[in-house]
Amino acid sequence: MYMPTDMQAAAAIPLLASLGENGLRQALDSGAFQPRSYRKGQLVHAEGEPCLGLEVILSGQLAVERLTPEGDLMTIAVFGPGDCLGGNLLFSSRPVYQLAVTASGHTRVLAIARQPLFDLFQRHSAFLAQYLAYVSDNAGLLEEKLRHFANLPIRQRVLNYLHAQAARQGGRRVLLPVSKTALAEQFGVQRTSLSRELQKMRDQGLIAFDRQSITLL
Repeated sequence: MYMPTDMQAAAAIPLLASLGENGLRQALDSGAFQPRSYRKGQLVHAEGEPCLGLEVILSGQLAVERLTPEGDLMTIAVFGPGDCLGGNLLFSSRPVYQLAVTASGHTRVLAIARQPLFDLFQRHSAFLAQYLAYVSDNAGLLEEKLRHFANLPIRQRVLNYLHAQAARQGGRRVLLPVSKTALAEQFGVQRTSLSRELQKMRDQGLIAFDRQSITLL
């Protein structure tokens, strides 16, 4: 069951607003749009999980992350209100999440299964146009983020990771969810290279660290 605030939030999102007030309310009343809530830190989609629908974020944030068998390592992108998840996968030949998705905070979304979404495309050309524009723009942004990260120096990779984890954990001391060996693998460097860089950063007064944590100074 949707809440009045869901309607208000949806009407402020260009993709959903393109349905018009009547179309949006009908989609909510009929169950074509399914409201879902996720708590902070909840795993929303696991790597390798089938993508069964489009999720439009009404409030909160969802983080796309790369995981190893040891746990959460790096945030690739963060999506907020008005952003969509699964749009570039749903109609592909292999609709599977390649990266894990977690909730960065309490998050509310509208989930739209494949068939109801396809029905909306057929009935609302403005909605289809908004959807295609969003998916195209979003695919380009993700590609650029991945390419940019791959070309960053190791120090910048470490700092980006630490700042993202500090924001999530709510403090400058970052508890490491994985070993430094696993972290080095995530950054695409040797364990010894990461150790040398961490030592340099500590000597320069940028960080302090022990076996289980790194603190931003």
